[in-house]
Amino acid sequence: MVQIESNSENKSFRILLSPNRSLSWKSTCIFLLFISITCLTIGIGFSLVGAQLILPFAGLEVILVSVCVYLVFRKTSSREVIYLSPNRLKIEKGINKPKHVWEFFRLWSSIIVEKPLHPWYPAYIVVSSKGERIPIGNFLSEEEKLQLVRHLEKIIYSYR
Repeated sequence: MVQIESNSENKSFRILLSPNRSLSWKSTCIFLLFISITCLTIGIGFSLVGAQLILPFAGLEVILVSVCVYLVFRKTSSREVIYLSPNRLKIEKGINKPKHVWEFFRLWSSIIVEKPLHPWYPAYIVVSSKGERIPIGNFLSEEEKLQLVRHLEKIIYSYR
């Protein structure tokens, strides 16, 4: 998802990039609760009939599914924020707070779109400055990457 905010006073822009997430945290917890209740009910039912060995495996299944869903939710909570002003370019990457921050002079920076060798592979958007290359928006779909490139072109041309 690409969100753009602008401040007309100082001609600065804030671009927020985030992966598509189908469920909120509340919906994810409800999903896990439903899966857990179903699995444990079946495990308890088999345990009452005499197959006690199924119950520990049902518990392990609930734990494994919960850990996997949590890891996926955490991965889709990542954010990239790009700040553009007439003089500066700042990139922040992280999950709940910025974990990595890069700051460059805007005039010395370039945004490169690397086309894939094969149509099945995704394109890459890279910010390059002083020999450093920072990929941005790797989790975006191809449509969103094109939208981001178009918006970046408009913003950069507005500074001329």
